[in-house]
Amino acid sequence: ADHAVDLHVADFVDVVRNRLTSESERIGRPAHVVAAFDTELFGHWWYEGPDFLADAYRALRGDTQVRPTTAGAHVRRVRRATPLDVPAGSWGRDGDFGMWLNARTAPLWRRAWALEERFWRAAADVAGDALLEPILAQAARELLLMQSSDWPFLISTGEVADYASQRFAGHADALDTLLVALEGRRVDTVTSLMAALHSRDDVFPDILDAVASVVRGATVGA
Repeated sequence: ADHAVDLHVADFVDVVRNRLTSESERIGRPAHVVAAFDTELFGHWWYEGPDFLADAYRALRGDTQVRPTTAGAHVRRVRRATPLDVPAGSWGRDGDFGMWLNARTAPLWRRAWALEERFWRAAADVAGDALLEPILAQAARELLLMQSSDWPFLISTGEVADYASQRFAGHADALDTLLVALEGRRVDTVTSLMAALHSRDDVFPDILDAVASVVRGATVGA
């Protein structure tokens, strides 16, 4: 895989450089190449994907013909007089959002929306409480895991709908229990649950910083 990454990076950089050169000559001004990656696939379908991107940036370091940038940075630097109005859409079936929101998945969304509202109310109420912050952090993890678009998508495809329903319900139930503890300021009621959840889903180590940022923004906005 490492050898393949080296070959693919060399080919990718060569293709980008040649494309930029030919397009710049054709249009008479500096050209731009957009490289879009489905990062959801990094890890489980394309394990070496992050290595490929890292090595591609290293290969372009100091390049006089190619300057990597982000879409946002490019838009800020090069303003167009007439912006494009891109309609809403997705890669899902029919090009709309029906794979995620439909009659079969509507109950998931109704529960998710209610839990989201409760979470942010609780976050604003207990933020900064050292005793409750571990519970808030795990509640935030369960919120994000519950919000995974995979669950309604898998239910809509019908391939492993029972698994998707169980995963959604598991995270939603855990979040509900944690929110009850936060709302009642009762750490003792979720001690064993916290241990189990932490051993299973100890992801997003800096999540409290993100939650605090949102809470501060909401407070300022209010």
